[in-house]
Amino acid sequence: NWTLTTTEGKDMSGSWRTNDTVAYDKMQERHTMLTHLLVNSARSAADPDAAAGLRAEMIRWKDDTLAVDGYDRQAIDTHAARIETRIQELSARAI
Repeated sequence: NWTLTTTEGKDMSGSWRTNDTVAYDKMQERHTMLTHLLVNSARSAADPDAAAGLRAEMIRWKDDTLAVDGYDRQAIDTHAARIETRIQELSARAI
């Protein structure tokens, strides 16, 4: 018999589901797309300060994505929605 706990000691036994892993993987995939869009935007920025800002944003997104607890479905879904919103904003600019 085993017990799975978070670093805070919260019992996670039985709370993990297969679709949680799918949601986490999808969040990671969308983060990759966001990174691609930010890199392209930084490369095409005429203003060096704007390019630097986009590169800094990319680092913040990476840090935020790494900080998401893979066992916290609400955190995964919330962060994935934030990523998707930013992807839509960047995609709209590219059109």
